[in-house]
Amino acid sequence: MAGFVKEVTPRMQALQRVAEGLSFPWHVRTVDMPIGSALGKRISGDIQAEEQYPPHTRSLRDGFAVQSSDVVAATPGTPTFLNKTGDIPMGILPDISIRPGEAAGIPTGAVLPDGSDAVVMLENTALTGGWVEVRSAVQSGENIILAGEEFPAGQKILSRGDMVDFRTMSILATLGIKAVPLIDLKISILSTGDEIVPVETYPLPPGKMRDVNGWSVRSLLSRYGFDSEYRGILSDEGDLFEKTVKEEAARCDVLILSGGSSVGIRDHCSRVLEKLPSPGLMIRGINIIPGKPTLIAGSLQDKKLVVSLPGHPLSCFTVAYVLLIPLLLRLIGAPNTGHGTTMQLPMSRDITARTGPEEFVPCRMTPDGKIDPILAKSGYVSSLASADGFIRIPEDRETIRAGETAEVWLW
Repeated sequence: MAGFVKEVTPRMQALQRVAEGLSFPWHVRTVDMPIGSALGKRISGDIQAEEQYPPHTRSLRDGFAVQSSDVVAATPGTPTFLNKTGDIPMGILPDISIRPGEAAGIPTGAVLPDGSDAVVMLENTALTGGWVEVRSAVQSGENIILAGEEFPAGQKILSRGDMVDFRTMSILATLGIKAVPLIDLKISILSTGDEIVPVETYPLPPGKMRDVNGWSVRSLLSRYGFDSEYRGILSDEGDLFEKTVKEEAARCDVLILSGGSSVGIRDHCSRVLEKLPSPGLMIRGINIIPGKPTLIAGSLQDKKLVVSLPGHPLSCFTVAYVLLIPLLLRLIGAPNTGHGTTMQLPMSRDITARTGPEEFVPCRMTPDGKIDPILAKSGYVSSLASADGFIRIPEDRETIRAGETAEVWLW
């Protein structure tokens, strides 16, 4: 009965032990990809601005470019009158300058003419013949963005490990970065178990289950910027299991196994991972619920990481989210090894826990901003469909009552 989990390591201690034992971060391969193909992937190195942004001081409002000192006393009751010298066109540098007592019409986004230092919004002005009636004072710098204000040339704008997504794509496009250096980390996923069959199997033979974990883990990795390859289903048979694991580990940087919860397959896994070059098998169980029967191994010499996830779908996904993703972020040297959003939110109802293990419970957010736990068994596959994240219950906390705050990890 060697397969039962007798040795468990706290989650944060496991992360630290593996990162130190394998000397994370690793120097991983880099590939340059067109900006259109980089979406959803991780950047391999710091990116600096080759030019300042904005390149020129621009207006943030439709209105009139002025010298702020000219309109310091302007009010609706005592307006200031300025001579209109012209209009600033979009897309070219102005060929006029603003002198004291002058104003020029300017649209949002146009380059501010020399001599001006602010823009009076159009709704605070009126045209009277060739004069601009200004009814509101502005300060220097008001309603404009200065050249280089957002970032000067040479400033780091993105860091190694940052993700190319809807938040960062606009920066790359603004600076004309058409080829993005990306991390080329080879991750393979194998599902294990003689009871597991491919998803296309129909009808389902008695005693068999379609592979859930391989596709679930792959989709989770993709969500957080890691490409992976699903390599199919691995038999429990001892010699074949060892041969296949060795072959797969040789062709990738990170090998993810799922299904190693049963006694037999866990024994196979442990024996195979113990044979890896130092440090070999580092973690034989994690002190979390669900997900205790997790194995983590690696070779510092060969730069290999192997993670064997539990077989039950909810357990597998939980460990992949709370442990595997943070491990990969440490591996690539991301400055921020967190993912998702952590918040303290009130519970909608009681949730029972026990001291000892760290627990993760799927949850949904209610319309009034409370957290509702989704109680599910580790073999369930539907509990995540309506979930917004996990409630994290620390090792030393028991029942959390309705109205009390809990730590919530939102996707």
